[in-house]
Amino acid sequence: MPYCSKCLIEYVEGTTQCEDCGADLLPGSPTQSPAQLEILDSKDVKLSPVRVFTGATAQMNADLARSILQSQGIPCILQGETSAELLPVLDVPVLVREQDAERATRILEGYFDLDSPAAEESSLPGDV
Repeated sequence: MPYCSKCLIEYVEGTTQCEDCGADLLPGSPTQSPAQLEILDSKDVKLSPVRVFTGATAQMNADLARSILQSQGIPCILQGETSAELLPVLDVPVLVREQDAERATRILEGYFDLDSPAAEESSLPGDV
């Protein structure tokens, strides 16, 4: 099955582009994500928030962000992860090591801040 190397989502045979980000799909299955790196085991680690997810899909988006960052070799944690599962109205901040913050921010912006073609098509002429 082809998959998107950016989103790590598998698609049915015959699909050539990712429906989410538009990237060309690669043959086969996505490689397993690298084992989660434990950043709290190290002493003197300074964490920086790189993104805060809110609303009903906060936990789902934060989990996706964690997978994306870990696939790029950036360890991260989701602050308040357990609480957000119980109370989905809570914010879920994504924290990374201070030295990874700039790169992590760029990676997540590249995925979450893309203009959706569907959003552009949904506006009718004359809509403000």
